[in-house]
Amino acid sequence: MASSSYLETGRNHSVASGCGVKSRSGGTGAGTGSGSAGGPERPPGSMDRVLKIFHYFETNSEPSTWASNIRHGDATDVRGVIQKIAEIHKLRCVSSLGLRLAHLRSDALHWLHPDLGVSHVREKYEKQHPQEEWRYELRMRYLPKGYLSHFSEDKPSLNYLYHQVKSDYMRFFREMPGNALDKKSNYELLEKDVGLRRFFPKSVLESLKAKTLRKQIQQTFKQFANLNDEQSIHKFFEILSPIYRFDKECFKCALGSSWVISVELAIGPEEGISYLTDKGSMPTHLANFTQVQSIQYSAMEEKDRKGMLQLNVAGAAEPLIVTTTSLTTAENMADLIDGYCRLVSSASHSFIVRVQKEGDRALPSIPKVSNHEKRMEKRMDGVRTRTVCVSGHTSGDETDDYAEIIDEEDTYTMPSTRDYEIQRDCIELGRCIGEGQFGDVHQGVYVSPENPALSVAVKTCKNSTSDSVREKFLQEALTMRQFDHPHIVKLMGVITDNPVWILMELCTLGELRSFLQVRKYSLDLASLILYSYQLSAALAYLESKRFVHRDIAARNVLVSTIDSSKGKLPIKWMAPESINFRRFTSASDVWMFGVCMWEVLMYGIKPFQGVKNNDVIGRIENGERLAMPPQCPPTLYSLMTKCWSYDPSKRPRFTELKTQLR
Repeated sequence: MASSSYLETGRNHSVASGCGVKSRSGGTGAGTGSGSAGGPERPPGSMDRVLKIFHYFETNSEPSTWASNIRHGDATDVRGVIQKIAEIHKLRCVSSLGLRLAHLRSDALHWLHPDLGVSHVREKYEKQHPQEEWRYELRMRYLPKGYLSHFSEDKPSLNYLYHQVKSDYMRFFREMPGNALDKKSNYELLEKDVGLRRFFPKSVLESLKAKTLRKQIQQTFKQFANLNDEQSIHKFFEILSPIYRFDKECFKCALGSSWVISVELAIGPEEGISYLTDKGSMPTHLANFTQVQSIQYSAMEEKDRKGMLQLNVAGAAEPLIVTTTSLTTAENMADLIDGYCRLVSSASHSFIVRVQKEGDRALPSIPKVSNHEKRMEKRMDGVRTRTVCVSGHTSGDETDDYAEIIDEEDTYTMPSTRDYEIQRDCIELGRCIGEGQFGDVHQGVYVSPENPALSVAVKTCKNSTSDSVREKFLQEALTMRQFDHPHIVKLMGVITDNPVWILMELCTLGELRSFLQVRKYSLDLASLILYSYQLSAALAYLESKRFVHRDIAARNVLVSTIDSSKGKLPIKWMAPESINFRRFTSASDVWMFGVCMWEVLMYGIKPFQGVKNNDVIGRIENGERLAMPPQCPPTLYSLMTKCWSYDPSKRPRFTELKTQLR
């Protein structure tokens, strides 16, 4: 190995002068230096190791053997190795190159970030498997948009990409000359030993006679035989690009962390960062590389060994979180996105957030939210808010937000003054008007000096002996206590001793959806618009208090329904960002209000009848929206469609909706 040169890079990624690389095919790379054939003298204590890197620089040997030997030291990092090889072969597109480590027996792939030290990489992976089972590959991974025109003045880069893609795609006769099929024996070899069925669809083979097909193949080969190298490369990409998207990478993963939706994430120069819910769907764009501000990845719980990728995107209210099948997949995705971010911004620094951990260049775990922050976030978002009371000249009812979505610990603290605490013997419990997994709702009578006989709704807690259930149950009372609006159900009082009870204003005519269905032929359009206005007024009030409802629907207006289990989500009413990312904001409430308004105008018919929950998001992302209800004024339907804008920032606020519905 004396003729193999020594490559030493400092921590600032500079390459020591006089170093070179000797290719396996013979011929020395750039730089010989004045010292020995091994390059400049190594510092004491540095590692003397040789790394064999396979590449796609054309030599006189077989393509499968194209490789260079690089001797690395303690300070050599992946960036320095890539830069040196690119310099030797006069490649300008250094920012498009990446180093991939492949395990030959398992097909496992690890993309090595430029900041990683080579010695660290080898120690880490050669502990898992012997050195001979690993293969280091220099690949063009981060392609600029319009790569063919971009590489038009960079022939070495274009040639490198061509050989890489050809090696990936071609399976038979990779190096066959253009006139090879002129000879009948060669054609028969192709036909018999390999089979034309590998190259042509069954319909073509059955519709053409064998002799006719052979002539057409030979004529096509002759057309390409006279092309020069550059023309041949461009023709190759022109034919291949529509059927083999080598310029993008796809990952099967899930959007979100605890509640997720399975997707295929596509990353490339044309798509940016996009996803598909199924093969037939159109890609949904998530972000451009210029919008990515930082990247983090971490391992989730050890029992499932999944990985998590988090992107902070400019203009997005919350980070984009992706759950992967393994930490390795999350690492590979992070490297890919980071490479594109560096490419489009012409930056040398990484966008991956890193911390030093026990000497390793490790990434931090995504920070966990403290219990105090959870409580504050929950109160600001209104996870368990009381919902809306609509009253007209005909009725007044009640509802509660039954879908407790987030499963997190919380602590309930009753107000310091005991104004809301009442005595149990002041309550006469009546018939049950609602049943559920966690509690029942009864009609009752509250006897007090101010009101000798006030009708109330009494919400009881089935398992009030459990501290966590009791605390979450009472959290609802604390939330309700903060509201004072004519169209929001009022808190009358609480009994905090077991069994725990919450007393609420009673609305006597039941659920709005049932009310609409029963009175379909007696309610006029003015009444329906009045109900929509009252609903918008209540939600505008919640918006001003910075509370998010999360489950606005006709079934939850004017009735208490506690018959849903924790974590149940109303998919057909939800905004796309709530389905995809579990993101709930005032803007997602506006979307749900639009659906609820549609329900009102349809006299209680549920949205997306006959459509499976899993299919709803695909329809929404393809531009489908609920149809205009019969007899609905076009201006009112136009208002609904504004509520259903895919971009949350383009939806109206509740204050605007209230004004337009007045």
